[in-house]
Amino acid sequence: MIFHHRRHTIPASPANDAGDLRKENNTMGHSTFGLGRRFAALAGAVALALVGGAAAAQADTPAPSAGNINESTPTSLTIHKYDGTPGAAGDGTQKTDTSQLGNALAGVTFKITPVTSKNGQALDLHTQAGWDLLQGVKASDVTAANGYAFGTPVSVTTGADGSVTQSLPQAVYLVTETDPGTNNVISPAQPFLVTLPLPQSNGNWLYDVHVYPKNKINTTTPTKEVADPVAPVLGSQVTWTINAPVPALAAGDTYKSFVITDQLDSRLSYTSATVDGFTSGTDYTVTESNGLVTITFTPAGVAKLSSGQTVVAKVTTKVTSLGDNGVITNTATVNTNGSKVDTNKPSTNWGPLQILKYAQQDESKTLSGAHFEIYTAKDAAQPVGTLVTDANGKASISLWVGNNDVTSKTYWVKETQAPAGYTLPQDPWTQVTVKANGDTAPVVLKIANTQQPAVTLPFTGAEGQLLLTVTGIALVLVAVGAALVISRRRAAQR
Repeated sequence: MIFHHRRHTIPASPANDAGDLRKENNTMGHSTFGLGRRFAALAGAVALALVGGAAAAQADTPAPSAGNINESTPTSLTIHKYDGTPGAAGDGTQKTDTSQLGNALAGVTFKITPVTSKNGQALDLHTQAGWDLLQGVKASDVTAANGYAFGTPVSVTTGADGSVTQSLPQAVYLVTETDPGTNNVISPAQPFLVTLPLPQSNGNWLYDVHVYPKNKINTTTPTKEVADPVAPVLGSQVTWTINAPVPALAAGDTYKSFVITDQLDSRLSYTSATVDGFTSGTDYTVTESNGLVTITFTPAGVAKLSSGQTVVAKVTTKVTSLGDNGVITNTATVNTNGSKVDTNKPSTNWGPLQILKYAQQDESKTLSGAHFEIYTAKDAAQPVGTLVTDANGKASISLWVGNNDVTSKTYWVKETQAPAGYTLPQDPWTQVTVKANGDTAPVVLKIANTQQPAVTLPFTGAEGQLLLTVTGIALVLVAVGAALVISRRRAAQR
């Protein structure tokens, strides 16, 4: 932040006239007049370096003493952190009315670093040379590369009311926001310089300084959508679309990073990821590790971002299992300049279907080898899956039932081949509703088959038995008759 000079008038002491003051200034470089004249010129500049959210309000604190700096007076810095767009610079006094400043931000951490020297010359606020070194200095200039040396920094974090007070020795300090906490900050406060004590425009010194740096909050709401699977059976591809609005930045800030992360559910396997309108490898890169998909914009890609733009990323996955309830959720996170915002949590919902095939009137007699086709509608042209019952008479399939709040779907099951020795049902179609409602037990569709009738055997009924009987009797009668004839002939011969 650039220091600006203001012209100020310092009242003459009653005990001295102008000539006496000039004489004293010539003989004592750090006299009241000499220091006061330069301090007054710096007063507005240093005050402007204090980031404020609005014009300073009149403080009710006691007026600081005039004249030379009282080296024995304790000094402190109080940081009041608010959201919103930075306004006019403060003057270091405490504001009594904060109703227009925005929302107080708790948990924001600042690093307060003493600036001890420049190019080996001490930045001592009790000497004229120390103040001379501050002329025209911006916070961005204060780096080791530019010859500045630093003392041991102190870290402070704002409390529930968004403020924190730190007692500090009299010195020049560089204040840097290091952690915005969980406040979803998109543009942190710019680093600023502050002197303790702080010169005032009326020639006084302010030993307890209050500053009001502001943060630009990320108010965007990224969303996530899930498409219907390519096919409603397990193993099919499901695509998730992330719509990420690019947030507005504070004036003078730039986009430095843009990253989309997507931690996939363990029931999903990664297939691919793309970003509409951007070139993979040039504008962004994609990595995947243990289900974490990371889309990182390159500097070239970041340079193409603008406020109000919506980045559309698509992550394609494969559904590998149902798990406990078949409801598979997925959330993405959009990180812009370190500000992280989560999307909503859509879900793709799946349910298990089991078919049990058994003999008519006896469910314990399960049947293997029954063939089935699964359709989304009775008049559908093609089945979505085929099944064959196993040795236990069972066949299972996992089916998609809907997205988000839709947790059930109707399917049609057609038996195409009955088990050996059994007949197909007169109507081979059966309607079933598959659910993904948190119940681990699958929907069981029980279908019975009637045994085939026996084939016609050779004629061996009662008529055949009668014929045999009659034939036998006839033979007996013939034999008896023959015996009688022979017996009579023998009797006649006698």
